[in-house]
Amino acid sequence: MKFSEKLNGYWEEGYHYYLEFRNEKLTVRGYDRSVTLETTVSYDADLLDSGERTVIDLADNILSRTATGEMMTEIKELAYDNGELKFLYYYTIMGETLYTLTKKEKGPFDHIKIRDEEFIDKLQGAWYEWNGDKNNPLIIKNNQVEWFRIMEKFHVVSYNYAPDDIYIVPESLTRSDFGAFTSIRVYPDMLTTTMMVCDMSMPLSVFAREDMMDKIKIPDAAKRPAQNTMIYRPSINAGISPMTAFWGMNIEPLESKKISSDIFCSSCGFEFKDQKPKFCPECGTKTE
Repeated sequence: MKFSEKLNGYWEEGYHYYLEFRNEKLTVRGYDRSVTLETTVSYDADLLDSGERTVIDLADNILSRTATGEMMTEIKELAYDNGELKFLYYYTIMGETLYTLTKKEKGPFDHIKIRDEEFIDKLQGAWYEWNGDKNNPLIIKNNQVEWFRIMEKFHVVSYNYAPDDIYIVPESLTRSDFGAFTSIRVYPDMLTTTMMVCDMSMPLSVFAREDMMDKIKIPDAAKRPAQNTMIYRPSINAGISPMTAFWGMNIEPLESKKISSDIFCSSCGFEFKDQKPKFCPECGTKTE
């Protein structure tokens, strides 16, 4: 079968979909760049090369299914038209949407630079949380992160928009979280992570080598208490306890949380460097 170089390559809609044609193979990626469909295609290459509108036939056109296996989203039609791709998308709930994709020289991961060769060797071994807990170190073996129940392969990357910022992200590059926390930020002498669980905003986690614990500068964000971001209003939530259970800990909602301290803000946990100010410079809460 004949294929067209006019079609081969990368096509981008700008937000929702990224398509890649390699002769008979089509790979469709979603907004997060994860693969939603891989299939084979056929079309009239002579018609396409002549500039005429050309419908591309897909061996499989289903993008997603329900838990019971029924079609949920699909490509109703894919056509080359005047140098563009017309992508007719159908969602059982929302109906049809027509996307227009244009050809790009760069692929969907061109904004990411893999830095494994520079950093993986330096990252090997055990990293401990700054609070002194040595029972659950974060272990890096070759290109795998191990922490609690997490055992996942990774890449060390930077992004074109911030080439000096280094991150550890899952091997697929299509997502940034490791199940328990977001991508791991790499500094010369420590690793940091952040985490959001349900309605809980967790403080920054800091990991360092055992012999560096008393030498690193701990970011203020790591010292803030965990906060429930749920808005608790007694007039609306009458009879409902403001306490929320999280990993066996009871943590009050943000509005009612108070911390007695001369060095931390009672509302957001910001650490005051000098004399206690009248208002928190982080959240504006009156400190007295």
